[in-house]
Amino acid sequence: MEKTLSAAKSKTPESLIDKGVRALALTLYYMGGFVLSGAGLFFVRVPFCVGLAAACSGAELVAVCAGSITGCFLRMNIQESLVCLIPLTGAAALVCACEKLRFRNKQTVLCTGVFIFTFAASTILLFSAKPSLNGLVLNLCASALCAGSVVFYKGAVDCIRKKRDIYMLDNHSLICIMMSLCTLLLGCSEVSIMGLRPARLFGSLIIIAAASLFSQAGGSIAGVSIGTCLAVSGTSVALSLCYGICGLAAGIFSKYGQLVCSLVFSGVAGVFALIDGSAEGLYVFIESAVAGLIFSVLPSKQLAGIRSGIERPHKEKVASEAVGTKEKLAEASRAVGSVSRCIRSVSNGIEAITPPNDVIVCLRVKERVCTDCKLKNNLCPENGEFAAIMEKLSQGNSVSAEDFSANFNQKCPSAPKLAESFNRIYSGRSAVNALQAGAARNREFACGQFEWASKLLKELADGVENGARVLHGKERTALRVLTDRDFEVLNVACTQPSPGAICLKCSVAEIPPGTSLTRLTSALSAELEVQLNPPGIREIPQGKELTFMRKEILDFRFGCASASCGNRKLCGDYFECFRTDSKAYVIMSDGMGTGGRAAIDSAMTVEIFSRLIKAGIGLDTALGFTNIALAVKSEDESLSTLDVAEIDLFSGETQILKAGAAPSFYTCSGRVRTVEPPSTPLGILNNVSFSKYTLKLRGGDMLVMASDGMLGSGSNWLRDEIKAARNPDAREFSELLLETARRKCGKNYDDMTVVTLIMEER
Repeated sequence: MEKTLSAAKSKTPESLIDKGVRALALTLYYMGGFVLSGAGLFFVRVPFCVGLAAACSGAELVAVCAGSITGCFLRMNIQESLVCLIPLTGAAALVCACEKLRFRNKQTVLCTGVFIFTFAASTILLFSAKPSLNGLVLNLCASALCAGSVVFYKGAVDCIRKKRDIYMLDNHSLICIMMSLCTLLLGCSEVSIMGLRPARLFGSLIIIAAASLFSQAGGSIAGVSIGTCLAVSGTSVALSLCYGICGLAAGIFSKYGQLVCSLVFSGVAGVFALIDGSAEGLYVFIESAVAGLIFSVLPSKQLAGIRSGIERPHKEKVASEAVGTKEKLAEASRAVGSVSRCIRSVSNGIEAITPPNDVIVCLRVKERVCTDCKLKNNLCPENGEFAAIMEKLSQGNSVSAEDFSANFNQKCPSAPKLAESFNRIYSGRSAVNALQAGAARNREFACGQFEWASKLLKELADGVENGARVLHGKERTALRVLTDRDFEVLNVACTQPSPGAICLKCSVAEIPPGTSLTRLTSALSAELEVQLNPPGIREIPQGKELTFMRKEILDFRFGCASASCGNRKLCGDYFECFRTDSKAYVIMSDGMGTGGRAAIDSAMTVEIFSRLIKAGIGLDTALGFTNIALAVKSEDESLSTLDVAEIDLFSGETQILKAGAAPSFYTCSGRVRTVEPPSTPLGILNNVSFSKYTLKLRGGDMLVMASDGMLGSGSNWLRDEIKAARNPDAREFSELLLETARRKCGKNYDDMTVVTLIMEER
């Protein structure tokens, strides 16, 4: 019971604070309706309060209507009040109807309704008094402005209602808030105290704050917006133009602190006041100076924190995490590299202390035969005799007593035993040597594996530091679009994994019923200003993850054709084509020889290499791992070539990488070029590297990759076929090249494979 009472008491202050905040918000809505009821442009009343009412609902709508009604009776005559009150009533009724009927395009319905109500009320009043074409046009413009105001009032109200942090405000939200403030200034622009206008003072304060928080971009945009607003509300146009320049200058000097920012704004305003030379110019300078004084005494730490968060949201945390991860990966890379060096050092030590094979065999024979011989000190060792015997054994022959010299046979009574011992010990030693050679080979491959693992860890460490760029602005925009469509958003991450590519990952609790993913993709594409592909959906523990990728600028048509030597079932060539986030890959391999063994080698090479690339491993590191895997596949040699084309589908930048592969061909500006860098196949050496060639492909260009069987009769004919082709079908063109190659090579052709890529612009 005591716990329940204490919990209730602890909740009481929070509920009181919430009620106080709610009461303050409703008061602000009331004041907004009051101020906007008297807004005007060029001395023409524009009831912006109708747009604000259409953007609100519930208690907020009641507060706005109450403030608007109060403003109409206190600030307007009967005719002007009717032009405001009639559309206000219609807008309130339309909002209630939309909430009850749950229209899909609620904003469009509200904008259309506000325009119709406002134009109808003003037109009826116009024709009841003194109709004129000029008045009708003004009513049409005022009604259109009221209808348009619903959009930015809705954006500003959503920011307040959903309590969005300033760090998560995107460009759309900032524009909505700025336009709402400008219309509020219009509503109170007619208020003047001894020549000084509070609207201009408040506007100057907004410009200085925007310049301090968003630098020159924020200062100039706020200055131009508010300056334009003040110009249409009656301030001199020349003086109104100065606000944009004042905001730009304040933004440039904002990095030196809020005091300097305020002084620069006031100083530039003073220069314009001197140039203007009028009393209004003096008032503008006084208002700017007062606004600068107010801003300069605001808490500097809080402003600095807000600005730092806007410019670099969560950057410090991300940077510290990245540094820690990089250090761990770098340390792991060094540790794995030290294992490789340790194995190599041990291997070298074993080789250094191991005597040559000839010495070991001779010592073992002497131990078994000559130890108890009385002539060993006089006759043995006979180095020349033993060297001749070892040479014959190394040729694969067995020896007998007759292989010793006649002089040695006469002196040594144990010549037959020596020959028998040499045969037996050398045979056993050969098996030991084979085992030692295999162990040395395994140690060498182990060293290679640890070295490539060390390089992989270093590559990952470098990738952490130079990873994908985070697009915070687009994250905020995507968050707004999703929340506006009733998604419960858990996390939004928008990154640029490579130049041109964009990856947007949105984690949501669930997809709202009736949601059209096509329309959602279109809305995100429009707001992010990039064309996105429909999302991929993945189940996660908290809900679902939607992944949107930017649609590539380039695409390609793919065609291939292959034939096996002697029309066998298995072809020794193998290839694969696939895409990643921003690139396309074509990988081809030609196994050593023909038939099943060559097919296994080429398939293994392509499959291992492509899986490593899909996992995000770099090309050179993937090549090293593939080479090691191919080398340890069996005791016999396993050789295969590797031919890789990496195409950036946003820029067209293409890398051709070859390891013992045949030449490739591509077209550029109507000319056919050959890519034929020298290189070494896989499976021969422990360390292998690509020969690389860089080019740029555009729409209409063609890339042809072929195995060496295609070029058995030369490559000139293939170049001629490529040059003569005019936007062919990729598959048919590949089959044409294959048939031509078979005809030119005759019956004894090798395994043949040709791949054709024809680039297209989307």
